[in-house]
Amino acid sequence: EAGLAFGEVAKRQRVAPQSRRRHEVLTSILDQLGSPVNAILGGGAILSFAIGGEALEVIIIAATVALNTVLGAWQEHQAGRATEAMRQLGTATARVVRDGAAAVVPASDVVPGDILLVEPGDRVPADARLLTAHGLEVDEAPLTGESVPVSKHVEQGPPEARIVLEGSDVAVGTGRAVVVAVGRQTRLGSIAAALDLDETRQSTFGARLSRLMQLSLPVAAAGGITVFASGLLWGKPALSQLGVGVSIALAVVPESLPLLAGTGQVGVAHRLADRRVLLRRLSAVEALGRVDVACADKTGTLTEGRLSVRLVADSEHEALLATLADDGLRQVLLTAALASPHPDAAGASAHRTDVAIVQAARGAGLFEALSHGRRGEAPFDPGRPFHATALADRVCVKGAPEEICLRCTRLRRGDCDSPLDEAGRQALLDRARGLADRGLRVLMVADGSPDVPLEDPGNLVALGFISISDPLRPSVPAAVQRCREAGVRLVMITGDHPATARAIAREAGILDEDGEILTGGELAELPDDELDRRLEQVPVIARATPLDKLRIIEGLRRRGHVVAMTGDGVNDAPALRLADVGVAMGRGGTEVARQAAAVVLTDDDFSTLVETFVEGRSFWRNMRRALSLLLGGNVGELELIVGATVLGFTSPLNTRQILVVNLITDALPALSIAMQQPEHRNLAALAREGISALDATLRRDVMRRGAATSLPALAAYIITRRTGGREEAGSTAFGAIVMNQLAQTLDAGWSEGNLNRSVLGAVGGSAGMLLATLSVRPLRDMLGLTALTPLGWGLIGTASLAAVAISRGFSSGNFPLSFSPDLAHDPKEKTDPRLPP
Repeated sequence: EAGLAFGEVAKRQRVAPQSRRRHEVLTSILDQLGSPVNAILGGGAILSFAIGGEALEVIIIAATVALNTVLGAWQEHQAGRATEAMRQLGTATARVVRDGAAAVVPASDVVPGDILLVEPGDRVPADARLLTAHGLEVDEAPLTGESVPVSKHVEQGPPEARIVLEGSDVAVGTGRAVVVAVGRQTRLGSIAAALDLDETRQSTFGARLSRLMQLSLPVAAAGGITVFASGLLWGKPALSQLGVGVSIALAVVPESLPLLAGTGQVGVAHRLADRRVLLRRLSAVEALGRVDVACADKTGTLTEGRLSVRLVADSEHEALLATLADDGLRQVLLTAALASPHPDAAGASAHRTDVAIVQAARGAGLFEALSHGRRGEAPFDPGRPFHATALADRVCVKGAPEEICLRCTRLRRGDCDSPLDEAGRQALLDRARGLADRGLRVLMVADGSPDVPLEDPGNLVALGFISISDPLRPSVPAAVQRCREAGVRLVMITGDHPATARAIAREAGILDEDGEILTGGELAELPDDELDRRLEQVPVIARATPLDKLRIIEGLRRRGHVVAMTGDGVNDAPALRLADVGVAMGRGGTEVARQAAAVVLTDDDFSTLVETFVEGRSFWRNMRRALSLLLGGNVGELELIVGATVLGFTSPLNTRQILVVNLITDALPALSIAMQQPEHRNLAALAREGISALDATLRRDVMRRGAATSLPALAAYIITRRTGGREEAGSTAFGAIVMNQLAQTLDAGWSEGNLNRSVLGAVGGSAGMLLATLSVRPLRDMLGLTALTPLGWGLIGTASLAAVAISRGFSSGNFPLSFSPDLAHDPKEKTDPRLPP
C-alpha cells in the first residue's frame, strides 16, 4: 500500500472544478448601478438636462449616484470579508500515504484513491473504506447525533462498520482506509449540496424598503406634477416649469434609503464581529430583530460541551467535587482514577469520561497517588463495559452500574466490608438510578484482591459512584433572563434522557419546577394541530431526533413565530436551514452546519447569541428612527415646495439646494442613528420592536415630522417674501428646513434618552455645514443662496422652535392619520397577529 504518487494526485485534483470567487468588485459595482434608485436618478438627470436643466444639477445627481454605488459596493465587500472569515474556521489537515511515505496535506487536497492514516484525535477528511482497523472507534455525532462512539471493523459487523465518514472523529484505535468519495460526493457533502442557500433572496426588511421606495416614487412624481401644473396656472413658461417639476421630483426621491439600511446592517455586523459573531448574510440582522422563539441545542451551546465530575457518592453519602473532604468518598474518586488509563499513557485522552475523572483526582490533590505501579490493565471496549487496573495490592474497577453491581459480593461502609445480597444490590442500583434521574451520568466503582482476573473480575467490593455531567455554562442563567427581557422565549431541544434535560433546564432557568417536558417519542405520535398547541407551553424537548427538530420549527412557524435554531452537527443542518435564523457553532460545529446557518458564533457561547437578539431588536428601532428622519424630511421638503407653488410663489428651493438639504439632514444624522448601539437598559422596549416598527409607528413619525418641518419653513418663506427679495426668502427657507429637522432630531433624542455623542456630533456637523453654505460666498453662489439678514436668522431660529412644538403636539396623539397609507406594509404580506399595531 504505497498510496498514490504525487503526479497522480495532481492529475486527479485537476479533474475537480474550481469554485468561482464571490463578491467581485466589478460585479458589485454593476449591480449597484442597476438598482432602481440609481437608475431613476440617472434617467431623470438626463431628462432634466435635455429639457433645459442646468449642467451643475446633473453633475450633483451623478455624484449622488456614484456615492451610492461606491458605498453599496463597499457594504458587499464587508459582507464578503465576514463570509471568508467564517470559511477559515473549517481549515483542517489529513495524514495520507503518498509515494510510499506518510505525509500531512490540507484536507482539501485529499483525492479518491488516497490512503488515509487515522489515529485518536483525527477528523476524517473524506468517506473511506477501511483496509485495517485496530480497536478503532469513531465519533459520528456530527453526522448522526449518536453520542456514543461507533466501533469499526474490517471483516465483521454490518457494511457501515467498514466505512469511516467525512466529518467524524477518531476516538480510540488506529486504521488505514482508502478514500472512496470527496467533496460533494461524500455523505456530508451531499447534505451540503442539498442545503445550498439562495443568498440573493430578498429579506423581509428588504421587501419593506422596496415597498417604501415604490410608494415614494409616485409621491415624488405627484409633487413634480403639482409644481409643474401650479406654475402653468400662474402663467410661468411651460418648458422651464417642466424642467423645474422634473428636477424637484428627482430631488425628493429618498436616494439614501438603500444606503441607510445597508449602513445599519454593516454597523451591527461589525459590532457582532467584535463579540465573535459572524454573519453569513447581512439580511440576518433584520431577522434577528424579529425572533421571538429560540430553539437551543443543549450540548455545547447551553453546556460547556465537556464532561466533568459533578459529585462523588457511596451507598449513604454524597459530596460535590468542590467540597470533597470525606476520606471514604475521596477513596472512591481515587479508585475510579486508578481504574482509568495512566495520564502519561498513549491514548489516555481518548475517552472524555476518563479525562474528566483523572482531572477531578488532580483537582482533589490525589494526582500523586495515580503514579502507583500498574501490573496490567483491561481497558473499556464495546464488549467490555468496564475498565480494570491491577495494582500491587488490589484491582480497581469502574464501569456501568448494572455490570459492576453483579460482580460485587461485598459493600464497604467506612472501614468495614459487609456481605452484599440481592436486596443490597437492588438498593445500589436504585441509588444509581436516583443519581441518573438528576441528569447525571453514573459510573460504579469497586475494587478487589490482587488475584482477581482483569478480563473477568469477580468477588468485588462495592465502593460507590462517580457522577459526571456536561456542566452548564456559568453565563447561561443570566443570558436566559436577558432573552426573556428581550421578548425571546427559549425552547431547549436535546437528544439526551429526559432526566438530564430536566436537570439542565431547571439549572438554566428555562424550566419551572412543575414545567412540562415533551419527548421525541411523544412528539412523533402527535398530529400537527395538537403539536402546534403543545409547543406554545412546552419549554423542553428531550430524546429529539433531527426530524423532530424540523417538525418543531415547522409547528412554531405555523403559529406565527419567528424562530432561531442553534446547532453544530451535520444532522442539525436541515433545521438550521429551515429556521428563520440558523445559528451554528464556530469552534465545535461542522462546516455543513456553518454553511446552512445565517449566523456563526465563533466562541460557541450562548450568552453571545443573546446579544445578537438585542442587536437585531435595536436595528429595527434605529431603522424606524432613521427612516422617519429621512422620509419625514423628504415629505417636509415636498410639502414646502408644493405649498409655496400652489400659493403662487416660485419654488423656495432649487434642485441643488434640495440635494444639499438631503446631504446635510440625511447623511450624517440619519446614518449616525442607524448605527447606534443597542439600548441595553431598556430591553422591554426593544422587545416590542420588529416588523411593526415600519408600520403604524413609522407612518405616524413620517407624517408628524413632515408637517413639523414644512409648516414653520413655509411661514418663514412667506414672511421673508413679503419683506425681502426672492433670493433672501429662498435662503431663509433653506436654513429653516435644515434647522427644523436638526432641532427635531435633538428633541427626539433627548425625550427618548438616546442622545449620545455620535448623534450630537452628527447634528453639530450638519449645523456647521449649514453655516458654511450660508456664510462662504463661493458655496452660496454655487447653490443660489444669499447672505441672511438678522431677520432671516431670527426666523430660522423661531421656525426650529416651532417645529419642535408642532412635533411634540402631534406626538400627543392629536394628529389625524386616517388618510395616510401604510408606508411599509404590503397588503399581500401576512400580518403577524402577535405584533402590536
